[in-house]
Amino acid sequence: MNALSSIKHALTNLTFNKNPDLEDIDLGVARYVPVSLEVLMKSTKFSRKEIQLIYCGFKQDCPTGVVSADKFRELYSQFFPLGDATVFARQIFQMMDQDMDGSVSFEEFLVVMSMLSRGSIDEKLQWVFNLYDLNGEGFLTVDSMIEIGASIYEMLGKYTDPPVHEATVREHVTRIFIKMDSNADGIVTFSEFKEFCVNDDKIRHNFCVFNSVL
Repeated sequence: MNALSSIKHALTNLTFNKNPDLEDIDLGVARYVPVSLEVLMKSTKFSRKEIQLIYCGFKQDCPTGVVSADKFRELYSQFFPLGDATVFARQIFQMMDQDMDGSVSFEEFLVVMSMLSRGSIDEKLQWVFNLYDLNGEGFLTVDSMIEIGASIYEMLGKYTDPPVHEATVREHVTRIFIKMDSNADGIVTFSEFKEFCVNDDKIRHNFCVFNSVL
């Protein structure tokens, strides 16, 4: 399971609640109120009913209307009980927390969901590239890719089949990095990352699978 499929697995289960009557839910707690449906429809590629559906699930998991880093990790860990999702969940959370206020609002969550499920291939690739670009330098290093790869396997746990060891992760990621780094300059640019991904059938399939999240 790679970064994209791991994100899909957790976010789909977190948001896909079947009860559409969100306006009638009163959880009896003070909560953040998102912007209007009209604004959300303009800023995402979701319909009114889809937004209501996602909000219903979001509000049941996060009744205050926002999710903290600790709560996000807790929710993420529910879907990977055999491993430790702490590091990977933190990395995803930081990507979603666009205003860097320490919490993810429904709007921030919805924008990411819209981009991953309805965005273009370039938009999805850029988001995943930014996930691997831990320092925001505009390029990837083998160390940053190994760090993300290690956090994924740590999240999946020691019961993966076949079992994966730290040395195996490093070797696997290094092989991929060398293939991506087409000019062998020790860094991977977005262009190199994109070229590698669009020409790999399995990776391209993972991006297409996201289109069926909702």
